[in-house]
Amino acid sequence: MKRKSGCGCVPGLLGLGLFAALVAGGHYLAIEIDKRRFPWGYRDSGQPPLVGTWVGPFTTASGKRLALMVDIELVPLGRGRRYTPIIRTNRHAWLEGRVVVCDGPGRVRRLEAWGAPNDNRASRFQLSTSSTDSLPPEGLSPSGLYGRFDGSDSLALEASLHLRRGKAAITSSDDPDAGSDDPHATRQGVPRLVRRASMR
Repeated sequence: MKRKSGCGCVPGLLGLGLFAALVAGGHYLAIEIDKRRFPWGYRDSGQPPLVGTWVGPFTTASGKRLALMVDIELVPLGRGRRYTPIIRTNRHAWLEGRVVVCDGPGRVRRLEAWGAPNDNRASRFQLSTSSTDSLPPEGLSPSGLYGRFDGSDSLALEASLHLRRGKAAITSSDDPDAGSDDPHATRQGVPRLVRRASMR
């Protein structure tokens, strides 16, 4: 009998390789489409992005001065899915990040943030926050951030504040900085935050 040359598994390996190439190609195609639709969500889009780190001063209604840092990221396309979708959906969960508030030496509050743009240009967006500390430090903290982005290197931002005391988040009708449970009634303005150069 003649010995057969080659291996019967070659067609299977070729098919697997083609499938892997299609999946990888689909992923990169989806990212390119996403980048063209939402250039504000990518640092390498060629346009000033919303994503990144923003820093600035924060003066409350009563005149208290805080320092604020907001780090915003676009949630990766297809997170939690087996395959990357071509089109991004569910705008309510597009943004994530972190917020750091400081009102004096050693008085730092760290929060995680999540939210959404109000339109596809992210001209307006909002973020909700919660503390990352098991027992958050006392002081004023934002429960919500409301931003306006015009595609420049500065960012207009308002915040709804509450007073953290122990495990409680306090609002009081006598407090001009955290005077109501209504977030729209307690918004405080930030002049403008500026983009911090990326350290990555």
